[in-house]
Amino acid sequence: MIRDLAVYRHGIRNEAADLAHAWRSVLDDGGFLWLGLVEPTDVEMADAAHVLGLHPLSVEDALHAHQRPKLERLGDTLICVFKTVFYDDATSAVDTGEVIVVCAPRFVLTVRHGMGAQLADTRARLEARPDFLSHGPYSVLHAVLDTVVDDYVVIAGELEQDIAEIEHRVFSDDATSDAQDIYLLKREVIEFRRAVKPLGQEIDEIFSGPEIGRAHV
Repeated sequence: MIRDLAVYRHGIRNEAADLAHAWRSVLDDGGFLWLGLVEPTDVEMADAAHVLGLHPLSVEDALHAHQRPKLERLGDTLICVFKTVFYDDATSAVDTGEVIVVCAPRFVLTVRHGMGAQLADTRARLEARPDFLSHGPYSVLHAVLDTVVDDYVVIAGELEQDIAEIEHRVFSDDATSDAQDIYLLKREVIEFRRAVKPLGQEIDEIFSGPEIGRAHV
């Protein structure tokens, strides 16, 4: 579904109700467009691809979840796939989702799959900082990456607490068999590691690229 659509000029939001009209206003009057989608349908992605001239690989990445984190450059467009994480307090389980960011000089498309990385909050924080947002689409990429990493830190804290609780039970005087809990926790740590580990290389590539340097973010 379309979660949000707006045009930004000098870091200030301009409301937009129609994607084609919004894109035409960017081409005519400058600024950039930010389209945010959540688990889009084929029709929604086809519309976005037609209006924005998306590369077929961008469409494929945005539609299909369960990918490995990656970064690809297609001409002047940067495609980033980030694994997101969220913690289920009821089950102490770490679940993963994805955020795909398609970043070009005049637009940024964000696509979220799963519950992690609530980008509505990210957009609100950016809109409160027009000086930062005025740097263009790559300021959005920077903020999305910051959101993803912040979530990693939170989940790491939750896992540390779970580990401490199991250690306390195992080494206490009335220790019981916690083999199942230990196995489940190990599985969650591995899931978390799979999401986090590949991000280091992506960050290095993003911030060593010419786009971030031009955006001064």
